[in-house]
Amino acid sequence: MMSNSVLAARMTDAHRELADRARSYFQPARLERWRTAPGAPLRRETWGELAAQGFLGVSLPREHGGAGLGLLGAVILGEAMAQLDDVGIALAVHVDTEVATAWLLSAEDAALRDTWLPRILTGAAVACQCDTDISPEEPTTAVLDGEHVEVTGRKRYVVNGAGSDLCFVTVTLDGQPAVVLVEKDRPGVRVRHVYDKFGTRAVDSALLEFDAVRVPRTHVVTRRGLSQLMTWNRVMSRMRYLIAVDAHAIHRRLLADAIRHARHRPLGGRPLAQWPVNAHALARARADQELMEAGLADAYLRLDRGTVAVPETAELKWFCVERATELAGYCTDLEGGAGYMWDSAALRAHAQLRGLRMAGGSQTTMLTIANHSLAARAELAGRARPEPVRGATSHV
Repeated sequence: MMSNSVLAARMTDAHRELADRARSYFQPARLERWRTAPGAPLRRETWGELAAQGFLGVSLPREHGGAGLGLLGAVILGEAMAQLDDVGIALAVHVDTEVATAWLLSAEDAALRDTWLPRILTGAAVACQCDTDISPEEPTTAVLDGEHVEVTGRKRYVVNGAGSDLCFVTVTLDGQPAVVLVEKDRPGVRVRHVYDKFGTRAVDSALLEFDAVRVPRTHVVTRRGLSQLMTWNRVMSRMRYLIAVDAHAIHRRLLADAIRHARHRPLGGRPLAQWPVNAHALARARADQELMEAGLADAYLRLDRGTVAVPETAELKWFCVERATELAGYCTDLEGGAGYMWDSAALRAHAQLRGLRMAGGSQTTMLTIANHSLAARAELAGRARPEPVRGATSHV
């Protein structure tokens, strides 16, 4: 992505320095040293190490303790982390320093921000975003009680859920959606289950329970109603955009490996790449990669100037993850039997992409958002069209 002319033109010396440093730092061999066990989540000390390297809060303004490199800084960091064999670390960082910090910056209570933001940026505290209810019939609710709010419910598949210190919990408060900050050590907060996942294992995903947890009223970090919806859309659009960047990076690496393999592996007296079925598949993958890059550049410009781009980023996340998943499946087939052994890079990439399919909202959710947007646009266009004059004759 950094070779893209749109993004390259916006890179400063500080962006280039971050790119060089992050590329050399995020090497696959480093990941195993960070894990609690082979294939397990990150050790807690990893967050302090990432902070010491200046990799937490790269997008945040300097006045709030960040590096001031904006969304482009987060893109650069995401691309560097994609060099690892587990994209879970990218998801963990996205949630901790893009989503959680956004809620703190939007909070009305400055003391809340001043308490927790420095701790997140130094790795002393880790945050999670709790969105997915057990079922529509069991929503997570919050009730105002004087100067306190009482939170009750359960949330599934929470990224950073087991290892976090503070939870940003989506609730229904007075019939409207809101986000409430709940410290993990408050009475009534429990980690009920840590899931055993197929991919993205570098970050834990957990089932959290909130049993009548009382927090100060100031812990409601979003204004309710339209203001909350606008903030939510902005935060989630950035998250989905960064997931699309992650998928693009995996797709690019898969395509390079597939082309190299197809050019050198013979079948029936000629390389795999010379068989039309493979030539066509690889050509389509190259076209998909170019479309991804164009979409990412366009979405970057929208998000960077503050445009609300909910359907566009949902569509982009869907496209990038879907096409990368499709290519990963093709690559495992292209490798023959080796593609179904766990040391296959293509198979491991397929596992990581299964995690990206769910992160930031499932692929089905992305299509639903896009569908609603298209329907709304069609309706608005229909209303804007002038009514035909009765009795008028049209000529073709």
